[in-house]
Amino acid sequence: MATKSNSLDKNPEACDVLLAWWRDLDNNRGDRAALRRCHNTVDIVFNPAYHKLWLTLNKLGFGNRDSVALIAGVLANVKNHQGGEAFATQMASMKDGSTPLVSGLRFKRLLKIKDKEELFSSIVRIVKLMDGSVNACNLANGLYWWNDYTKKEWAYSYYEKASESKH
Repeated sequence: MATKSNSLDKNPEACDVLLAWWRDLDNNRGDRAALRRCHNTVDIVFNPAYHKLWLTLNKLGFGNRDSVALIAGVLANVKNHQGGEAFATQMASMKDGSTPLVSGLRFKRLLKIKDKEELFSSIVRIVKLMDGSVNACNLANGLYWWNDYTKKEWAYSYYEKASESKH
């Protein structure tokens, strides 16, 4: 279970590091473009921008290289950081008043993913469906700790928002 000290989204220093790295991609468009072209986490680790993120997060105790590669690849596709609501809640937000940004079927398929390579491609597609506007820190935390606890928390958030929207 993630606690305040090991949660990327509840640790202000870790979130600041993530957002500073993400904003820095605007100044290094070549790195952003290279990360966006990656098809898997192996490709991502060949990008110097990934190593910059990993080195800073590792100093804060987030040293899982594969998870940080996943985060780097996905965040390169984020256009706008929308703090506040959790990422899963944002997925259930209505796009046209009647359907969620991410369908219930796609969300269920997402929660069944165990492999981080499959998670990478699925989350990138979802971020694009959401026009790149997501809670970057909360998303990164979920990707870092991708496990049954994360999946349950996402399910609680998604379905709570989805049921509110139907009323």
